[in-house]
Amino acid sequence: MSNIYKDVISNSGITINQNKDLYSFNLDTILLYNFAKVVKKGKIVDLCSGNGAIGLSLASKTKAHIYLVELQKELSHLAETSILDNDLTDQVTSINDGIKNVQRHLHHDSIDMIVCNPPYFTSKESTHIKNNPVLAIARHEIKTDLSEVIYSIKVLLKENSHAYIVYRPDRLSELFNVMSEQKIQPKRIKFVRSHNDDNANLVLVDAIKTVKTASLVVEPDLVMYNGDQLSSEAKKIIEGL
Repeated sequence: MSNIYKDVISNSGITINQNKDLYSFNLDTILLYNFAKVVKKGKIVDLCSGNGAIGLSLASKTKAHIYLVELQKELSHLAETSILDNDLTDQVTSINDGIKNVQRHLHHDSIDMIVCNPPYFTSKESTHIKNNPVLAIARHEIKTDLSEVIYSIKVLLKENSHAYIVYRPDRLSELFNVMSEQKIQPKRIKFVRSHNDDNANLVLVDAIKTVKTASLVVEPDLVMYNGDQLSSEAKKIIEGL
């Protein structure tokens, strides 16, 4: 039996090829897709793109050319299959390479928007997934780290353009420190928590490349559940209403 199946983010209409034995997009992906304010033209990069779920789905919102940058060939292959399945070969390009080599494929200061769901966990954390190296690399800083990710964002983005990142709240101060070093300023953030009285387990960050000081807006938290039921806001996001 094949482990390949197809799924759709919200109501994008873009089918995503997934392999449940390797890596599948999750809530992080859906929330980042919804949080990003998408440019209508130019160039977009989905950095650490996995199977390309965010970047591919953004094709439903924009005419911009979209580049999917992913190191792991198994995940890039899934993305390439999805590109063909959705007839997006003229709009979406898969780049199977590490972000440290991204300037071999894309020019400095040439990108109008970036979305990024980077590895959350350090390589030393106990959540390391030993039996699934593909998932381990996607979630842990084994092949890249936060500094390299933010540096790549700085190099690629045009001045005054935005990057949208989903990350762990417990590493938010580290994220902001690294961003500051690279002249990337947080512009808008939103915390996500399962229930109203739970600690936040995700944070969505809208950042801008600028040498100026950017004012920061902290949006109301997204609370996913009321009891056992999805909250009305979460349901709208997940169902694309």
